[in-house]
Amino acid sequence: MTSVYLGLGSNIEPEHNIEQGLVKLRQCFQVQRVSPWYCSKAQGFDGPDFINLVVEIEYDGELAELAQAIKEIEFEFGREAQAVKFASRTLDIDILLFGEAVGELSGIQLPRTDIYQYAYVLKPLLDILPQGKDPKTGRLFAEFLPQVQQQWLQPLTLVTGHKLAST
Repeated sequence: MTSVYLGLGSNIEPEHNIEQGLVKLRQCFQVQRVSPWYCSKAQGFDGPDFINLVVEIEYDGELAELAQAIKEIEFEFGREAQAVKFASRTLDIDILLFGEAVGELSGIQLPRTDIYQYAYVLKPLLDILPQGKDPKTGRLFAEFLPQVQQQWLQPLTLVTGHKLAST
């Protein structure tokens, strides 16, 4: 089994789509841990805020198979096959880490560079992997926090009726 960390994000009906995305992930994979949810600004375009989180799964298969399964989930949630990178999303799922894999494998760069660039990826990753080490450099992921700490990121908490509130 391989420990895999997935980044999830949505800014179209995000509460519903993230919640239902988690249901789907639990149906398809062995979900181990789910980070707290965060609100972040859209990156690279003007759009509604995103809800982001990181999910750890255990996976017994090839990276290419996992990537295809994730694409199918995204399509199920309305993602278009030729979706542009910086655009609103019903559900976006990115493979951040696939075990200790490093480099471009099956067309996927591992570890995903978003870990080092965006607080909305790094902070929830650290919430569920606080002593995690970057397989590429051997450095603790926490060492990359100063590079992203100026980015706006708001923790969210569940309140009644599945609505989220800022903390």
